[in-house]
Amino acid sequence: MSEESKELHIPGLHILGKVSGYYGVKGWVKIYSYTQPRENIVRYKTLKIKFGNSSKGLSAKKEWQDIQLDSGKAHGKGVVAHFSGYDSREISAALIGAELAAHRSEFKSAAKDEYYWTDLIDLIAINLQGVELGRVSRLIETAANDVLVLNPIKSPAQSDVNALDKSEILIPFVLDHYVKKVDLEAGTIMVDWPVEWNESK
Repeated sequence: MSEESKELHIPGLHILGKVSGYYGVKGWVKIYSYTQPRENIVRYKTLKIKFGNSSKGLSAKKEWQDIQLDSGKAHGKGVVAHFSGYDSREISAALIGAELAAHRSEFKSAAKDEYYWTDLIDLIAINLQGVELGRVSRLIETAANDVLVLNPIKSPAQSDVNALDKSEILIPFVLDHYVKKVDLEAGTIMVDWPVEWNESK
């Protein structure tokens, strides 16, 4: 599955990572990437940037704006990049802490049976018995597979808010096993996950 963004609070714009530090003395910076693989973030030649609180002299630049990526590559376990006009360590200091984003329309089409994490957020998970288990709030990457994290949906029978099980429901995103069907248009995910499995945790 393709992870291509982290935050989803800006309509149409999806955060892909943030500038986390310096790399060398020629303006290159380190990027903490939320994409998978990590270097996917540097295939966007134009990104949106929102400067962080640590940016020097840029207190007025709190809105998203375009920034041109000159070059970027995987480096060790991370990513390094160089942005147009930021040719020294002193100038690139303004980038530290800044968030980087792109519009969903700029994402490449996902391969068959692959999904961007951003497209799965807020989908309703329904089990084979027709019970709505919860809404996808986020995903977790593990060594074995990705995992859906659901916020449980309160049953109409639970009139007392205190009776609601507030624990999250974790479902391995394994197609054809736990995940039977993803319907992006309907906003649902069909899962083989009986209610008892969650209640027995």
